[in-house]
Amino acid sequence: MSLVQVESVSKNYPRREGLRQVDHFVVQNVSFNIAEGETLGLVGESGSGKSTVARMILGLVAPTSGVIRIAGVEVGGDRTQGLRRQMQPVFQDPAAALNPRMRVLEIITEPLVIHGKAAGIDTSGAALKAAASALLTSVGLDESALGRYPHEFSGGQKQRINIARALALRPQFLVLDEPVSALDVSVGAQIINLLRNLQREHGLTYLFISHSMPLVRYLSTRIAVMQKGRLVEIGEAEELCAHPREAYTQQLLAATPELAGRR
Repeated sequence: MSLVQVESVSKNYPRREGLRQVDHFVVQNVSFNIAEGETLGLVGESGSGKSTVARMILGLVAPTSGVIRIAGVEVGGDRTQGLRRQMQPVFQDPAAALNPRMRVLEIITEPLVIHGKAAGIDTSGAALKAAASALLTSVGLDESALGRYPHEFSGGQKQRINIARALALRPQFLVLDEPVSALDVSVGAQIINLLRNLQREHGLTYLFISHSMPLVRYLSTRIAVMQKGRLVEIGEAEELCAHPREAYTQQLLAATPELAGRR
C-alpha cells in the first residue's frame, strides 16, 4: 500500500526576461509512490529539483499543479496541519536546524508540547523528560545531553538530536534531505546505519534525498533519478544500479566510487 503519492506535480516560479515575465519550471510533471516501510532514494545533481519536491511533500511549498497525498490525505492548506504528526523532516545542516538558545530537552520535546493536546500526549515536566531521555537513547545519546546547548555537540551528535526530535511524535514518514552531506564520511556512515536501524525498529517510511548514488543505493529500496526538474528513471535499487537505462543515471554511477560493505 502506498503511503505517499506524488501525482503529476510541477512547480514554477515567474522570472523576468527583458520586458517579459516567463515561467521558470523547477519541477516538471513528477510522479512516484512510496510504499509503507520502504525507502525511496531521490538522487540527482544540485539544482535538479530534489529539495523542491521534498518541500512540496512536506507542505512547505505549494505545487503549481499536481496532487500530493499522505496516507490518502491531500497535502495543502488546512489539511497539512493534520498531517504534521505523520511526517517529519531531517535537514542537511544539523546546526542550522537547532535553536542555539534552547537546551536539548526543550528542542526534543517542542513537537510534543505543540501537538500534545491534540494528540493526547502527557506534557507534564516528568513525562516530557522521560520521553526526551528515551528518544536520545534511541539515537545513541544519553540523558546527560538534556541540559546542554547545541554548540556543545559535534556535527554528528547534532544530527542525532535532530533525528530524535523528528521521532518525537512517532511519525510514519521521514523526509531525509541530504542528512549526512555536511558531516565527515565516517560520521555520516554512522548516521546512515542509525537510520537503517530506526527504520527496522519503528517501521518507518523514508524519502532519502542525496546527490551521492552509493549512499542512495545503500539505504534505498527503490531509486528515482531527477535531472533538470524531471524524473528520468525510477526502479528497484539493485536493478537500476546494475542496469541503468538513462545516460544520466550511468553518469551518476560512474562519477562516484562503490560504497564499501554496501549490504
